[in-house]
Amino acid sequence: MAVEMVDIIDLDDNVVRTVTRKQMRQEQLPHRASYILMVDSAGRILVEVRTLTKDYAPGMFDPCVGGVVQHGEDGDITAEREVAEEVGVNIKLSDPNFHSLGKIAFEHHDFDGFTMAYLYLLQGDFITVRQASEVSGIMYLSPEELTRLKDQCTVDSYRAFEEILRRARERGIAI
Repeated sequence: MAVEMVDIIDLDDNVVRTVTRKQMRQEQLPHRASYILMVDSAGRILVEVRTLTKDYAPGMFDPCVGGVVQHGEDGDITAEREVAEEVGVNIKLSDPNFHSLGKIAFEHHDFDGFTMAYLYLLQGDFITVRQASEVSGIMYLSPEELTRLKDQCTVDSYRAFEEILRRARERGIAI
């Protein structure tokens, strides 16, 4: 298996160096990640249950599909790749139901650092096939149900969920 390389960035989203994913996690270095909120036609959110073998937040709920942007990728490519890998949906950002909603730096509260979050909304009814090595299960929850489970969600993915909803509403995108 090839070693996964990750670009380390500054607050302006400029690459300052490239390291292994393992080093990025160990040293809690600033990096990019894509977050895709998947919403079905009933307004329910696809929520992943993370496997217990994940290197970050094992066993927690993820309101967003997504992951770390690999060296040489941009957020859009990562978003398309992660949706295909994690839930088996092959879709391109050019699809009218796949909305790019910009980026935001999420500062971490438990250590000195941040993640540059690339935010997306994907709407539609999809047949999903989970990636067993990363996703233990998939469920669909209303935004209200998800809010009640906030403490069982990964902090970054829940923050992305809130920000994606806010940005979608600002743009007049009905959810």
